[in-house]
Amino acid sequence: MNAALLDELSDLPGVEAAPSQWTKEPAIWIDGREIVHAHEPWIEIRLTRKLINTIEDDRVLRRARTSDWVMVDQGERDLIRELATQAVAANRTL
Repeated sequence: MNAALLDELSDLPGVEAAPSQWTKEPAIWIDGREIVHAHEPWIEIRLTRKLINTIEDDRVLRRARTSDWVMVDQGERDLIRELATQAVAANRTL
């Protein structure tokens, strides 16, 4: 994940940047749960299966039918920001 995108996503409320548990590269976390990381050229975002089922955008690829993760090309900055904002809400623990 490039530095500009990492900085932008780090501004989302309540998140922190820390190494990914899978890639060890920078990732975005909320409440101890990893919600965004990169596998170049993809940005992977953790949503929920229910939320994923509502997405009708061909730019969003589902990793697997049972996965909570979607993949978006790293060039789709606005879409990544939108989905990351949804991921914050979906993965926040109160």
